[in-house]
Amino acid sequence: MSSQIVLVGILAVIVSAQAFAQSSKQEPTIGELQRQMEEMRSRMIKMENRIAELEAARGIVATNSGTDPTAFQSQTPAAQALLSQPAETKGVAGPPSFQFKGVSLTPGGFLEGTMLVRTRNENADIANSYSAIPLNGSSNAKLSEFRGTARNSEFSLLVRGRADSIKLEGYVEADFLGAAPTANYVESNSWTPRLRQLWVQLDRPSGWTITAGQTWSLLTTNQQGIATLAELRPATSDGQYVVGFTWTRQRAFRITKNVNNKVWAAFAVEEPETTYSAAFVPANLMGLNTSMNAATGVNLLPFLTNYSDGFSTNLAPDLVAKAAFDPGWGHFEIKAVGRFFRDRIASTATTTGHTNTSGGYGVGFGALMPFVNRKLELPLEGLLGQGIGRYGSSGLPDATLNPTTGELRPLRGARIMGGLVYHRSNRLDLYTYGGDEYAGRYAFVSPTGTAAGYGSPLVSYTGCTNEVALNFCGGANRNIYEATVGYWYRLYRGEFGRIEQGNQVVYMHRNLWSGIGNAPQGGDIVAYTTLRFYLP
Repeated sequence: MSSQIVLVGILAVIVSAQAFAQSSKQEPTIGELQRQMEEMRSRMIKMENRIAELEAARGIVATNSGTDPTAFQSQTPAAQALLSQPAETKGVAGPPSFQFKGVSLTPGGFLEGTMLVRTRNENADIANSYSAIPLNGSSNAKLSEFRGTARNSEFSLLVRGRADSIKLEGYVEADFLGAAPTANYVESNSWTPRLRQLWVQLDRPSGWTITAGQTWSLLTTNQQGIATLAELRPATSDGQYVVGFTWTRQRAFRITKNVNNKVWAAFAVEEPETTYSAAFVPANLMGLNTSMNAATGVNLLPFLTNYSDGFSTNLAPDLVAKAAFDPGWGHFEIKAVGRFFRDRIASTATTTGHTNTSGGYGVGFGALMPFVNRKLELPLEGLLGQGIGRYGSSGLPDATLNPTTGELRPLRGARIMGGLVYHRSNRLDLYTYGGDEYAGRYAFVSPTGTAAGYGSPLVSYTGCTNEVALNFCGGANRNIYEATVGYWYRLYRGEFGRIEQGNQVVYMHRNLWSGIGNAPQGGDIVAYTTLRFYLP
């Protein structure tokens, strides 16, 4: 940085001297002054690039002034929050990078080992299955679950370069939570890598940023501004985060404008997908992720009964907009999403087919509020609308079906999540979170007089009276809530990386919509213990 300041001073003196020399003869024209300024900018860019090359050759790692986005990708969410504490982070060097053909490459990620115990068996790995919590009295409610896993380990690579005044970035991130059909815990414990993020980004000095690829949804709350690698994720060990957390990671094209480092605005078109739940499904229904037309595909996961869902045949992308404000205390957001749903009743020899379309929307907010010199932080967010289920951690459905026409009817939905993160010291972070997600009732009567739609009061629970019956008893989820508490303790932090240990305890509960007889409920308690080694 000092060399750049000296360089700027020298160039300023040179230009001033040239201008003074010209003024002794004649007044310079505006065009001449503009040409001189352009020449000075060109020289500065060339000099900066040369300085960067020399520093890289001597093994010096250049770091940004202020908060460096590369730090976010190699931090736990608890450690991410520390980045908002300048007093504790100014002296910490950024992750090491190396140069390759003019670009900077920064590896990142962590190795993780986690053990967990559930009081009720969910047949799950590190991520809780909120919408499938075992119902009271069922066999899984009478069996506990113990798991050990290393699949949440992550690896990432950030690539940075510059084309004149435009900053170029690319990022890829993966873990091992993918599963091939033959993957199991019997002997080899072989699991396939899973793509989390992969995107490219162009950042112009005018404040405009363009991002394309797979990334966190624009609906996901940020820690500051609107930036990739700066998402405000709950600081938990749970791979599904917290009930009430709004997120997806999906393909998107995003345009962001940094107005004045206090106000940001962004718009994104994001990959759509439709989830649904219905007590009655009309015959010959196409276009959904469990429809016959989703059972085949090239390089796409097909719909296979009792194994995998396919892809819904979508009409248009999800449209997301957000504005963010950093007024000097805290971070605040307002956000909105528009959605489009489509399906089709196929024609037969005796019936005429038709295509149905409908729409959904959501509006929400996000905030991160610091207290006590940033030692205590309060994250808070919520989303309200119709057809927003898949954007929540609980996995509630977006829509249900009209039993006669087959039309997708978006469900009313709402969610909220809040927490407290206490930075006790530069080694210890304590956290607690709570959240709730709700899906509204949309009831119909089928052509045969039975229950249809979502949450129908005609659904009968009268047979759910014993263990075997409860194993097959089901109904529509009304709401799911969670409370969790935990900590992260940094055992080591130095030139060889960082080692953290954390424990977390979760209580979660789900309620079903009422029907005939008493609606069953389900709850579960989960305890995690995790050890992570972050790459230097």
